Amino acid sequence: MRIKKDSQIFNLMDTNGRRNDVVNALQGYLSILDDVQNGKRMKWACLPGSLAQYEFYRQAIRRSPEVFKQHGPYDQLQKAMERHPDFRQAVRNGDIGWIREHRGAYEGLIRQFDKGIEDRARHYTSNLVKLGLADEDRRISPAGELLLDLKGLKRDPLERLLPIDGVNLVYLRQLLKLRIFDGEGRRYYAPFPLAVFALLKRRRLSENAFLELVQGLGPYSNFGGIEGYVESYQEGRVVEESAVEIPGELCGQKPVAEEVFRLHFRNRKSGAAVDIYWEFYGLLWNVWENPGGASMEALLGFYEANRPMLNKAFGGGQNLFPLKLGERPSLEDFREQLEELFGTQLNQALYSRFARSKKLDQIREYSDTTKRIFKATGMIRFDNGYAELAYLPLCQCIFREERLKAQIAGRIDSYEDRPGEAYEEGADSYFCGVTGLAEILGYSQKEILKIQREIQKAFPFAGINEIPKIVADQRRQEFARFIETAYPRKKVKEILGLFEDRGNDGRIKELVSPDATVPTIYEYMVGIAWYYFSGRRIDLLESYNLTLSADFEPLVHAGGGQGDIVIYEKDQVVMLEATLMNAGSQKRGEWEPVLRHSINLKVEEETAGTGRQVTTFFIADQFDANTINIWKAVASVPLQSSVDQDKFTDNVVIMPVQTQELCALMDQSQDYDEIISKVHQLFEVDQRSFDMSWREKFMEVVTGHDGGLLKEMM
Repeated sequence: MRIKKDSQIFNLMDTNGRRNDVVNALQGYLSILDDVQNGKRMKWACLPGSLAQYEFYRQAIRRSPEVFKQHGPYDQLQKAMERHPDFRQAVRNGDIGWIREHRGAYEGLIRQFDKGIEDRARHYTSNLVKLGLADEDRRISPAGELLLDLKGLKRDPLERLLPIDGVNLVYLRQLLKLRIFDGEGRRYYAPFPLAVFALLKRRRLSENAFLELVQGLGPYSNFGGIEGYVESYQEGRVVEESAVEIPGELCGQKPVAEEVFRLHFRNRKSGAAVDIYWEFYGLLWNVWENPGGASMEALLGFYEANRPMLNKAFGGGQNLFPLKLGERPSLEDFREQLEELFGTQLNQALYSRFARSKKLDQIREYSDTTKRIFKATGMIRFDNGYAELAYLPLCQCIFREERLKAQIAGRIDSYEDRPGEAYEEGADSYFCGVTGLAEILGYSQKEILKIQREIQKAFPFAGINEIPKIVADQRRQEFARFIETAYPRKKVKEILGLFEDRGNDGRIKELVSPDATVPTIYEYMVGIAWYYFSGRRIDLLESYNLTLSADFEPLVHAGGGQGDIVIYEKDQVVMLEATLMNAGSQKRGEWEPVLRHSINLKVEEETAGTGRQVTTFFIADQFDANTINIWKAVASVPLQSSVDQDKFTDNVVIMPVQTQELCALMDQSQDYDEIISKVHQLFEVDQRSFDMSWREKFMEVVTGHDGGLLKEMM
């Protein structure tokens, strides 16, 4: 990633299309891109070259209707295509040849594709490029392919010690490799190594100071004394010390003309805001040149009426004038305040405040996304307004301060005239590749062994292979304490009760996590409810097929063809499949995957000879009668594995449970095993007489291949 000038702030996700559920968005965009390019075999280009970008946007709004609620340009395009049925049919069929052949007749319509549709597809997918999950041509990189299918993930010796899941690990690797280059592509800044270095040095930083420190630096910064800078950093320093180049037109001692003012005091989001800046500027100069009660009152009255906007523009979000509403200082005191704020150069001082406030505003705006992406590593906690490393004893050994310090900034001169491009551009580049933690940090085999010995000292009486289990046990205990504090029974029931009305989505995200989708939060809360139903005995953390942050917040469903929650115990396996789809949609979206997951899990257990009883619970707010009866009926027939088609199983138990019924079960923990046993009794059938060839025999009869049998049947 490049930034062209010192004043520019890097961002890890484009403003156009930025969402709170960052990890879910990236996972979704990657999945759509995979379908468009590998499933539909479309080349990444806009019309008339390809329908790929249109198809990407179409799928994005279809898959996330709760996010893409308004899509006017897309709706207008659909109406326009209705007036051209031949063109619309070609789009539906993906007939790019027909579109190219007739492009002359549809030039206006083709141009409409790029206005709010194809351009947005490019914006959304550019976020994958920034993290090395795809290249500039939107080819999915090896790192992106790994995120799509974590079965190919191989951990190095250091990664095996970290209790983070596959999604966490892919993001950790990519962020450690991320470089922000200057315009020439030679000097770079690495924000995540700085983040880890700062938290090793300081242990704990306020969230604001931490994000300012990480987001406020860039490839043009001076990193000569970075260690001392980190150790002494205080909130606001990165902005206060930033250089501001004053435009020559603002260097005078007199008020500037309105057109000059508007040229330099711009607001990219609101022209009306500049009107307020201009009026404030005039009132300020009036007090400056004509001090008096009337001019002071006019200025302070206007300031009070527009306080939030003026504080943001000129005070970095803090009060420009530290006065209570209606409070008025003496004229002499006010003049002293003005001199403290602006010295003797009003124009220059006001512009400096404006430039620094703007930079701070951009840091805050972009660091919101940076924080969410950092969370995806599972390595940094953000709790109660502070940032700190999770698994500190492990991190202190694995992340050597000197090695991190050497990676924070530097130059790449080893690729002749295109160092930055060679490092990060192209699916075969270093940034886009699959690289383990030890290799990224440049550790030799000797250094890895030394780190392992140091880790063993932090865990006395444990072998190196036992440490991951010890750390996992510690995290499991921490998670149990977290549930008791953050989600007591009453609160779990309250939250589960909100899912019935999708108008409560905002409230649900506020209560649980803004970083996850509501369906992901539903799975998360269903798991916690089941934890209480089991009498707190299950290993819920291990059972989730969710990626969590270091603060135990849900981020994204990890996928991988597994059930939502799979709970392994000594004598039984329970799988929970949770959905917010309504009764009608369940038939289309859930019947097949739930049945497939249930069959495969049971076949897997039987093949391994574990002897464990397998039960699936299908949890939703509502069911139709067919859903309930279909799940009862499937227990009566042998079913085939989708993994190994030579293997069959029977008595597949899929028990529907409504959300409110699950809330009631939370208070029945004393009967947990008995209830599951009774569910099995309810589903078990005698299948000794079931004829697996019933269909073939019938078809032989009706197609005339066995006339004797036909006579017998008649």
